[in-house]
Amino acid sequence: MKKTILKICILFLSIQTYAQNGVVGDLPGYADPVLIGEKLVKNYLASDYRHFDEIPGDPPYIVYPETCTWLGALVFSEKTNNTALLMDLEKRFFPLLGKRKELMQKPNHVDNTVFGVIPLRLYMLTDNPLYYHIGIDFADRQWQLPKSSASDSIKHAAFLDRGLSWQTRFWIDDMYMITAIQSHAYLATKDRKYIDRAAYEMTVYLDSIQKPNGLFYHAQQAPFFWGRGNGWMAAGMTELLRNLPKDSEYYSRILTSYQRMMHTLKLNTNKEGLWGQLVDEPTESWTETSGSAMFTYAMIAGVKEGWLDRHEYVPVVRKAWLALMPYINDNGDLRDVCIGTNIGSTKEHYLNRRRLVGDFHGQAALLWCASALLPEEKQ
Repeated sequence: MKKTILKICILFLSIQTYAQNGVVGDLPGYADPVLIGEKLVKNYLASDYRHFDEIPGDPPYIVYPETCTWLGALVFSEKTNNTALLMDLEKRFFPLLGKRKELMQKPNHVDNTVFGVIPLRLYMLTDNPLYYHIGIDFADRQWQLPKSSASDSIKHAAFLDRGLSWQTRFWIDDMYMITAIQSHAYLATKDRKYIDRAAYEMTVYLDSIQKPNGLFYHAQQAPFFWGRGNGWMAAGMTELLRNLPKDSEYYSRILTSYQRMMHTLKLNTNKEGLWGQLVDEPTESWTETSGSAMFTYAMIAGVKEGWLDRHEYVPVVRKAWLALMPYINDNGDLRDVCIGTNIGSTKEHYLNRRRLVGDFHGQAALLWCASALLPEEKQ
């Protein structure tokens, strides 16, 4: 009887500790971010390198959705001090140096250059200089003129002359890809040039493509607020603000844009507490989980960092995280993830997109949420 009472007391105290230190207070067991994160990391490690969406066969190289999932798994395992998972995640890199070297990315495109976050993260975990040199080369070459055709060289040089990456496209997913690799280069080197140039690039994107409501069209010729596209911008601003020194001349500009976006997102949740395939049409759209998880991640970080008012946003974050849970199956696969989507000319193009289960776009974002939800003492 005494042992039973003691166990109950210990359980009660652990819940109270989590409530005091966690972002959203105590959570039901099925929504424990540690359990969810471990399930997702093990799910990731159980599969071989994968192609985009559901394309069968081996990929030609590591694609960016896998990079983002791999990074999420590394961050989560580091925060939870799970050395076994970290070792397995590092071992996943070894074949790229030998028998599967054809899968190693090349920093020849914005979606490919983000791969450099993996060796840079591994370097910060292991101090292995090999990882450093591989990763920093990706970051450096994003701002170095490549060997290309004459016409491309002129276009690329024009961007570099403006202080921008030659990989600039003014596509909404760029601002996660560029931010992630340059932020990691800054964290690995402590050299401000990496984070400063990413921040400047972000302000140029914001001035060019952010709408007055804080959201972003998929493209100028596609005036639709597509969920995951906006998710990349939300995650990109979040990553940048988390790492950018507050004395940066760009900090307040980016923070204002971030807060404007979060305000509009808060007003456009659907009845579940998540977001639709088209963000500004919560009743007509189906719930899209990868974008929803990206928005949830951005808000979790905003609450923790003090960018967002806790009383205003904690209920939104809590409801969203709990609402995502029924979308995860027993294997740790997130369903209702929009398939890769190019720009479309009609609303129906977006509303009729196929929904995938276990796609890396969703797995990555959910891992980001799980890590962000961890109490401060586990960071």
